[in-house]
Amino acid sequence: MLATFKHRLAVVIILTVLLISLFVWYGSLEPEPDVHRYPRAEDLIKDEQKYVGQEVEVGGRVVSTTPLIIEIEHGDDTRELYITGADEEPNKNDRVTVFGTLEDENTIAASEIIVKPFINYFYMYAVSVVAALWILFRISRQFRWDGEGKIFMKREGPDG
Repeated sequence: MLATFKHRLAVVIILTVLLISLFVWYGSLEPEPDVHRYPRAEDLIKDEQKYVGQEVEVGGRVVSTTPLIIEIEHGDDTRELYITGADEEPNKNDRVTVFGTLEDENTIAASEIIVKPFINYFYMYAVSVVAALWILFRISRQFRWDGEGKIFMKREGPDG
């Protein structure tokens, strides 16, 4: 089916262009509560007045627990938002996702809050590093680099 290098290269290019196009398309979507696409942090940072009284969904880092204040960011811009009505009690530096109504430019009345402890991110990165090292080790045991052909060659022997 894809026997030649040109055919494989064409498929890789087509799939890469498709993937990049999907990223651009997703980034161009506007908030639309009717299909559960609520205003997010980037929308609130750009124009918070526009969304006062509407349901929003934001995620950020907890900077204070009493009162509950989170820091949202978009690019280089950041804002702090007060969260009221939260059932959960997150710790400082935890990541939270808040669903609720924007009461004014700086306050969200939370209807639901999801807390992701800070240690989860450390664990995620640690496991990823260990997995990447294990994969590199396995590749180095089964393949070798051929400098002349500039390709990886399968090793001969019990491992390869």
